[in-house]
Amino acid sequence: MNKRLLSLFLIYIFQFLATSCVSFFCDCDRAITYERTYKGFELNAFFTSDFQNTELSNTDNKNNSFGLMVFVEDELNQITYLKSKLDFSSFGFTSAYACSCAFDQYINVDPIEYIEIGVTDSQSQEITNVTANFTIFDLNGKQTTISKLFENRIYQHDKFQLIMMEYDNIPDSSIFTVKIVLESGTELIQQTQEINFK
Repeated sequence: MNKRLLSLFLIYIFQFLATSCVSFFCDCDRAITYERTYKGFELNAFFTSDFQNTELSNTDNKNNSFGLMVFVEDELNQITYLKSKLDFSSFGFTSAYACSCAFDQYINVDPIEYIEIGVTDSQSQEITNVTANFTIFDLNGKQTTISKLFENRIYQHDKFQLIMMEYDNIPDSSIFTVKIVLESGTELIQQTQEINFK
């Protein structure tokens, strides 16, 4: 008698734990896996004044915070999905109160290796690498250097806000060039219009 009671109790506990913690037993949408391929990007210049971002025309004050917004264009190809076809969620008991469902996954076919920023002096045509002049926001929302952010290779997003922190080597008339280098060596390049700093 005690063995039967214990067996029923263990079945109930197993069912409760299984339906509460495992996505296999939950009524979840299917988890889809995509292959992501970077195709190009759009580049916009902006300045920050009075805590608002305003898209740049062609003149900016160096006292304002200047930045570049990068929108990476990609192509997604669905390769798999996972959804349980069997429903073991009841066993005669009520369904779980909490489920942990799987998220969609993105596999970067050719991930971003690094981003490089150059500036061309419109008067002399001299080109200077100014990547170190800019900072970028990491996954925790903290500003960090561009090179440090891409060291761990986890940061693979489709939008980057690059804020210029140093102005000493920036010409008064500048054209900025952003180069995104992929792991394969492929380079995606865009330029701003001429920007005149006051």
